[in-house]
Amino acid sequence: MANLVCRRPLETITKITSKKNFPEIITFRYGTKQNEQEEKSKTKTKLPTEFDRVYLPDAGDATKNIKLLIIKALNMFDNLNETVST
Repeated sequence: MANLVCRRPLETITKITSKKNFPEIITFRYGTKQNEQEEKSKTKTKLPTEFDRVYLPDAGDATKNIKLLIIKALNMFDNLNETVST
């Protein structure tokens, strides 16, 4: 069972990661491409980025499914924008 705390647009997800020690904890990092490039250009100081951590018992399978669903949703969004533009 899960509780939805907040909603974020899918296109703001920049990274989905997990650690080898605790693969059940998945981290979703959010931001824009501009923020990511600005953060990389700075030498040692990193700006705090927004992120959510989620505990998933079957993390490997869940991560694959989440990534596939995000890609599918983004492709549908792109196709919708293309049909509206033309």
